[in-house]
Amino acid sequence: MKLRFAISAAVLALAACSPAPASDEPAAPAGGASAKRVALPDCETVEAQDQGADGWKHPDCRALLPDGSGLVVEARYAPAEDESTEVTVQVVQTGDKTIQEFKERMGNTFNGPNVKDFDGDGKADVLLPLETGNVNTSWAVYRQMEGPIFVRVGEPSGVSVVKTETGYIAVQGRSSAADYYVSFYSLTPTELKPVLTVEVSGKGEPGKVIGVDCIVTDDGGLAETGLAEAAAEAKFCAEPTVVGLIKDMMP
Repeated sequence: MKLRFAISAAVLALAACSPAPASDEPAAPAGGASAKRVALPDCETVEAQDQGADGWKHPDCRALLPDGSGLVVEARYAPAEDESTEVTVQVVQTGDKTIQEFKERMGNTFNGPNVKDFDGDGKADVLLPLETGNVNTSWAVYRQMEGPIFVRVGEPSGVSVVKTETGYIAVQGRSSAADYYVSFYSLTPTELKPVLTVEVSGKGEPGKVIGVDCIVTDDGGLAETGLAEAAAEAKFCAEPTVVGLIKDMMP
């Protein structure tokens, strides 16, 4: 018994002096800073892969905000239980410190994250694609505020999101082969508020447009413009983003 005890004690002493086995788990963050990150490709250099019936597969990627802030957003994709895709976005400062994280459920879309100053305030924002139909994409729009912090302000749908010279946010989209629209929003610090939509329809036969109708529909904000319907139609049909659309439709 004494000999067996002596051997056991020696083995325990040797184990205590031996280095711990290597682990595949990443080191835990210390002091709020993230562990060393896996290098991700630039979002502008990667493309979604068409998986047929399974939709589009998106590679994880990162994007440097083009506003001099030094911030980076990293997007990671994972299957969700309802056959959609969960995209997790982390906002990262210099030194690999995550300062914010937000998640969205994404359907079928080939678009990737878009970082742009959509509101013209000098700070880059994040537009995450949620679903793409035949042409239009619905976007979760995160506006960069002081802090910095990103606030989800809306979910417009179209092919482009731009700020107009008159201060509105204009979202241009397509309804059918000969029908287009431009939805106008006012922007509060935390919300894109629908104002009205300009509907542009081609007259004539497919491929043979001989004229264009331009009408305004109230999205709940027409009264705030202080304009009657006819005056609003004259003003918003003359917006450059609408005029450019009409010119493109005409032969």
